[in-house]
Parts: sequence; C-alpha cells; structure tokens
Amino acid sequence: MPGGRCAVWLGHAPAAPRPAADGALLDGAERERAGRMTDPVARAHYIAARAGIRRTLGAVLGTPAAQVSFGRAPCPGCGSARHGPPVLLGQGPQSEREMWLSVSRAGPWWLLALSYAGPVGVDLEVDRTDVGPAVLRRCFSDAERARIAALPAAWRQREALRGWVRKEAVTKGWGTGTGTAAGLGSVEVLAGAWPAGHRAAVVRRAGWPDWPVAELPLGRRLVGALAGPVGRPGDPG
Repeated sequence: MPGGRCAVWLGHAPAAPRPAADGALLDGAERERAGRMTDPVARAHYIAARAGIRRTLGAVLGTPAAQVSFGRAPCPGCGSARHGPPVLLGQGPQSEREMWLSVSRAGPWWLLALSYAGPVGVDLEVDRTDVGPAVLRRCFSDAERARIAALPAAWRQREALRGWVRKEAVTKGWGTGTGTAAGLGSVEVLAGAWPAGHRAAVVRRAGWPDWPVAELPLGRRLVGALAGPVGRPGDPG
C-alpha cells in the first residue's frame, strides 16, 4: 500500500465467466445471494466480482482466497449489524495487521479499498447510471441542485452522478451507507466547502467527523470516489 495508508484496486469480470472456479471461493451468504439473482449476466458479474475481491484480499493477507472471512460491524447510526460496514474477520483489534475495507460493484466492474490508517469508503457507478429527480430532492442540498441546474444540459447527469458516488463513499466510510443515513442533503459534495472544479475536498456534517473525499481517475466509462485516509483535501483536479 502506498505510504502504508490506503490502496484501491479496480477489477473487471472476465469476458468468459468461470462460475465453477469463482463460485468455489464464495461463502454461504454470497452463494445464497447469487442464487437469488434471476438475471444470469448479473449473477455471473456478482460471482466474478466477489471472487476477484477474495483473490485480491488473499494475496494481501497471505491467505487462501477461500479462507478470507467477512462480517459486519454494527452500524454507528442505529447499532444494527445487518447494514454496518464490512469487516475482515479473524483480526484482533490490536493487531498490527488490522485493516479497514470497502467494496463497490457496478455491472462487471468492482472496486476494493483497503486502509491501515482508519475507516474507508468507496463507491463506483457506470457513467450511464441515472440519478433521478427523487434522489436529487432527497439527497442533494439546494446549493448542489442549483449548481447542477446551472450546467449545460448535457453535463448535468454526470455531475449529479459524481455527487452521488462522493456521498456514497463518505457514508460508507462513516459506516452508515446512504440507505440509512438521514439528511444526506447536508453532506455537501458539490457545493459549500467543496470548491468548484476540484476533485478532492473535506466533507463536513454536524455531529460527524470531517472526511476527506477524492474522486477516482477511472476514465469516461466509470465514476468513483474514495473517502477516508487519502491524499490532501482541496487539491484541484
């Protein structure tokens, strides 16, 4: 990991699926989730992504991929362990190898972030993902919506998506996730303290710690962000 702090891997499902080899690496919960997927393409992408993440973690930990074990920490917002942040099991809290992780998947693509420096959050979306009006109203501030609306029409959807992945990344880092984090409009990532044209800044919200967030350079097809122990906030993109 660069500087011993944080590293990110971007992976892609192979063109020719390997369901038997990849599926053998998954645990019971992952196999159950895959079995509930009715779309064979989505199921193949999920299995390949989970296997790729396990192989990467196994290489980092020096552990066979099939022996990598996941769990969830309690959600810091409500205390539930059903949607808390993912954790690697088998690590003592005082272990020198304690690490934090976050994962995200979009179609055949997946992201994995690992950190020794503290909690981390990552999110990934394909560029064509639509951020609808309801999401804009519920999760974006008045200032953010105004900034999006002021852009040329052809740029608005991508700017909204850039804002969404930043919000996802920071709430994953907090351990709550956007599905349970109330008041996402107050998590400003397109306005306020976030300078226009910058790809990294500090997100601030009352009652929560400040979080540095950076947009990941993933090209035109993908949009992603990393929150946590990364770089220097405020560097221009």
